[in-house]
Amino acid sequence: MKTLIKGGTVVAFGDDGHTVLEKGVVVFKDNEITHVDETYAGKADVTIDASGKLVIPGLINMHMHVTDTAYTGELLVDQGQHDWRDTLYKYLPAVRGAVSAEDEFIAAECAFAELMLSGTTTAVELGFDYEMMEGGDIAHTEKISNIAGDMGLRLYMGPRYRSMYWGLGDDGKAQYSRYPNGGLPRFEDCVRFCRDYDGRFDGRLRTMLAPGQVDTCDPELLEGTREAANETGLPIQLHAGQTSQEFKEIVRRHKQTTVGYISGTGLLGPDFIIGHGMFLSEDGDVDHCTPDDLEALRDSGASIAHLPWIQVRQGRFMKSFAKYQRAGINMCLGTDTFPFNMINEMRWAAVLCKIAEQDPTAGSAREIFHAATVGGAQALNRNDLGRLAPGCKADIVIVDYNTPHALPLRDPLKFMVFGASSADVDTVIIDGRTVVLQRELLFCDLPTALSKLRESIRLVHERVRI
Repeated sequence: MKTLIKGGTVVAFGDDGHTVLEKGVVVFKDNEITHVDETYAGKADVTIDASGKLVIPGLINMHMHVTDTAYTGELLVDQGQHDWRDTLYKYLPAVRGAVSAEDEFIAAECAFAELMLSGTTTAVELGFDYEMMEGGDIAHTEKISNIAGDMGLRLYMGPRYRSMYWGLGDDGKAQYSRYPNGGLPRFEDCVRFCRDYDGRFDGRLRTMLAPGQVDTCDPELLEGTREAANETGLPIQLHAGQTSQEFKEIVRRHKQTTVGYISGTGLLGPDFIIGHGMFLSEDGDVDHCTPDDLEALRDSGASIAHLPWIQVRQGRFMKSFAKYQRAGINMCLGTDTFPFNMINEMRWAAVLCKIAEQDPTAGSAREIFHAATVGGAQALNRNDLGRLAPGCKADIVIVDYNTPHALPLRDPLKFMVFGASSADVDTVIIDGRTVVLQRELLFCDLPTALSKLRESIRLVHERVRI
């Protein structure tokens, strides 16, 4: 079936990146875009009138945790230490340990709904291991994957595995406790899942290898991850550069920087993504990374998933997105936790970069929008995502700009980064199928899902012991 979107302002993609067609058309057949231009003389089976609206490629959320965020959420705001000492090593494990499998499924459905309602068409979910109340049964990951597939989302699922886990010692410092057999049974389960589930739901469900945090993974586990990636062709994402504590621990333990340690295990490559990337030097300033580290990241083709909002809530921010870009490193964006809203994340990425650089031209709308679309696609080695161009997947978002906060729409990219909100998202099409129409989800009973989540939140919070 051929569908024509006409009458709107189209953010197309060409040799010079995203470009704006004031009155453009987008045509897709089944799940593939076939035509993007100012006119179209052919016939279509379905026509969508996008007059007064902006037509953009779907946003790509490169890093998130959907199963615990509804429960950890506000418990971690306005408290804790600047260096995550309490929240990361004390509160988070306590809350996750009170979240049952059913709670995870309920939270995941609502999170996937939020993603699509705010214009995300591709998302990377990094699931948990034994931290959760009922452990790391891979059947939970399968269920969550099926929920996303049934709702119509394009998802990369990466169940997490580690050699050890965190806690907060009596001395107020992070402590590490080892899993039996160095976490290898969980690793083997995760690799098996990734092999079995990759490509399901007509290719919308893909999988990813996801070793936990760099300071919770032995060299042997990371080396095994590289071997598995080479065998399967799956991408890898590792939490790294999350805290100054983590950087110092890697130096203490391995006498290397974080990037040096990662490089030594063979992980670096165009299929490798660092989630966070805030502290790849001890103080978090990219200028204080070693030249060898920056060159290794650049030359390997690795990517960094920048997660600005979760960090700024702790009173700190990346220094800086622009410095990584100037070093030639591919940057993409993710939300990590709440809200699962990439429009919000784009705004914070832009503003915090300007503050870090003390330069109003840094972190431009074009650069940030690129990171939220093409940057994510590049990290996933997907030239068919993040773009409105012939041959790309029909992942399309239609945004209503007939609102006071949008007009006059002189620059659609500036509007998306600095002015838009999730409430402006009118229609979302994923893989050629409409999943949001006139701001309503088509494949989710949202009122019922939210009612279940409210009850789960009450029960989880009753079980938490900190």
